[in-house]
Amino acid sequence: MKPERQKLASGAFIIFCLNIMNALVALLTSYYAYKANRFVSSSVLWAISIGFMLLGIGLVIDAGTSLISGRTLVDITGRTAGESFSDRVLTLLASLTYLTLQMVAYLVIAIGYARSTYGRPPSAAAAAPAAVVGATLLSLYSFSILSYFVTVILLAFVVFQGLLLRSGHAGKLSGMVLLAFALIFAAHCVLLVSVLVLGSGLFLIGAAVQFLGFLSLLIFVVRSEVVGPG
Repeated sequence: MKPERQKLASGAFIIFCLNIMNALVALLTSYYAYKANRFVSSSVLWAISIGFMLLGIGLVIDAGTSLISGRTLVDITGRTAGESFSDRVLTLLASLTYLTLQMVAYLVIAIGYARSTYGRPPSAAAAAPAAVVGATLLSLYSFSILSYFVTVILLAFVVFQGLLLRSGHAGKLSGMVLLAFALIFAAHCVLLVSVLVLGSGLFLIGAAVQFLGFLSLLIFVVRSEVVGPG
């Protein structure tokens, strides 16, 4: 195996492991948020349950793509030479599915926060479905940039709403969920830059920070089931 190909395969395997861990934590978060929401009716918990179920499914798809193709998302968007047509179509569809599910998942979470605070979706969330439809006409690289950009905007809204909730509820749990989404927001800022510059190292860092955010949120929803959301 050529050194460059070996490096790609090694990076893809690490991303595969991180994505599998992220997917597992996301699905557990969805499950515990659903259980907690059965006792405390909350638009935020409902949105986290639906959103993280979609994220978990998307991450499993992305993990499978990294394992089968031996490439991370930035490698797929930046290098397509030497692939057979069927392999290219498979990785393209899998990547588009993952990016779309990710965007829709954070849209759902943003709507959940908006309903909790304002009783209606934010204007940015209303524009997100149009972005999903319009992105289908773009190349994978352009779609990736648009997807991560929209996701960063939605997460910025979620973090802002978390700050508002934190100011009104000074409990440890509200601080934990704010920390979780702040980490996820920071992770997607790094992931956006990694797609812009096609940097596999940055992509790996972003995926690792995202795992920390997911783990923090899992702790929040598990504790919420026991003591109630804070």
